[in-house]
Amino acid sequence: MFRCRPPAQKVSFHAARAMHLALGALLLTLSATAALAGPLDAELEGLIRRSRLHLCTLGVVIMDAQSGQILASNDPDDSFIPASNMKLFTSGAALAALGPDFAFETTLELLPMGGTSKDMHENPCGPDMHENPRGPMTCNSPHGARLLIRGSGDPAFADPVLLEEMNLGVEDLLTTWVDAVKNADVTIVDELIVDPRIFDNQLAHPTWPVEQLNKWYCAEVSGFNAYTNVIHLFTRPNNAGEPPSVVMEPNAPWFRMNNRATSVNSGQQTAWAARKHDTNDVTLYGEVRWAAEPIRVTIHNPSAFFGHLLADRLQHAGVNVKLIRVAQPGDQLPAGKVLHIVRTPIAVVLKRCNTDSHNLYAEALMKRLGHHLTGTPGSWKNGAAAMRMIIPPKLSESAANAVIIADGSGMSRENRVTPRAITEWLQALADDPKLMHVFTDSLATPGVGTLKKRFRDTQLITELHAKSGYLTGVSTLSGYLVEPNSQRRVIFSILINNRPSNVPGLWIQDFWEEIVTLSDSWLAEKTGATMAEVGNR
Repeated sequence: MFRCRPPAQKVSFHAARAMHLALGALLLTLSATAALAGPLDAELEGLIRRSRLHLCTLGVVIMDAQSGQILASNDPDDSFIPASNMKLFTSGAALAALGPDFAFETTLELLPMGGTSKDMHENPCGPDMHENPRGPMTCNSPHGARLLIRGSGDPAFADPVLLEEMNLGVEDLLTTWVDAVKNADVTIVDELIVDPRIFDNQLAHPTWPVEQLNKWYCAEVSGFNAYTNVIHLFTRPNNAGEPPSVVMEPNAPWFRMNNRATSVNSGQQTAWAARKHDTNDVTLYGEVRWAAEPIRVTIHNPSAFFGHLLADRLQHAGVNVKLIRVAQPGDQLPAGKVLHIVRTPIAVVLKRCNTDSHNLYAEALMKRLGHHLTGTPGSWKNGAAAMRMIIPPKLSESAANAVIIADGSGMSRENRVTPRAITEWLQALADDPKLMHVFTDSLATPGVGTLKKRFRDTQLITELHAKSGYLTGVSTLSGYLVEPNSQRRVIFSILINNRPSNVPGLWIQDFWEEIVTLSDSWLAEKTGATMAEVGNR
């Protein structure tokens, strides 16, 4: 069938010029897109294709810290639940605001009996104090003394892990404080006051799962924390069918402990403990076959708990304690005579926060940051506001807008970040010479902390410093690869969400290691680093 050609359409000069410009713009866009393709994009695409993680949501960015060039990426601007990678923002913001020389300080003070701060230094026990002509002043007045524990929000106070590193136990710390009181010639304490008011009284985040609030990683967050706000239950089996023996640390005779566990001589060790919400009513369940690692369960109201703990030890040392209380809003508690002080440098706190991924440490940093910038009791609300003041100026606008802050540890599933936001934040910290080394040193390394069982068989030429994160359906890893001689870095962020239950953790770990190895090889090539140098470190 014959078909006529349609008549040619006339095109004006202006329309032709517009078409030409549009075509030129398209070509420029395509050229820019090609130029923006990272040198490791093809390798990353191959790793993703072979990873068996196609059912998961994957976000990846690999960046050269020196130039800011994105070496490879996959969905870099998609929103992800970060799990414990949220600690990178919290700890970095706290370090930036508080400074690398900051330290938490918890004090045991002797207060005047209703006097002023000036009276305190002239007369530590108030106007009724009697002088001892043979030596130091004594507080054996008719009214006794007032002791104050002034909290700073320090999450490390009496942390059993840190005490063990110093070859100490919690009883050693308690004995030190008891001795300090006795050395001040105090024999009667009218009031033992614990002051946690540097933080608010919201002890658990509202988005944390209620059924997990008795787990150590959901410990309450107070302006005064002790022993990471948990107790340890050491169990030992008795005759089969009998309740096991239980030793509590710290020993708290008044603590309500219901032993419903059973001793067995076969089967599995299944002992576990639970605490009734908003109480210190703890019940031990399950079967005990052998003496094992302690069972950790959180305590409620750590300020009151430690007040009773110290009072118990004082009583046993012959110091009569009449009243124990937690400071309330409106209490006027002037500076007292310091009997003892516990000081924790921020570097120690950052290390436990990031290397060991301890949630209490991250939340305490967030609340202390809120207090620092507002002068009011630290809270999740003003802590998040403070982080929103510190972090966005360090990021591109799109990355900053993508960061949603709910809590400091990443326990909340309401946090949101992008891989690009994490890498840009890590780059900002690495660019600050005052913060770079303290922050980098706080991260886990292969064989240490949360990476204790990771990268065992991976031969890296450069040094890995990273933060992992886990929640149900979420696995994340972000950090640095550092060539130690030049200090040149590659920054990476791997965020995996929507992980089905049938995707084993080993597949995730293999994917992490392949991306880290890819980044390590690129950095080693650029810096000329070799495996021979690794052996000489």
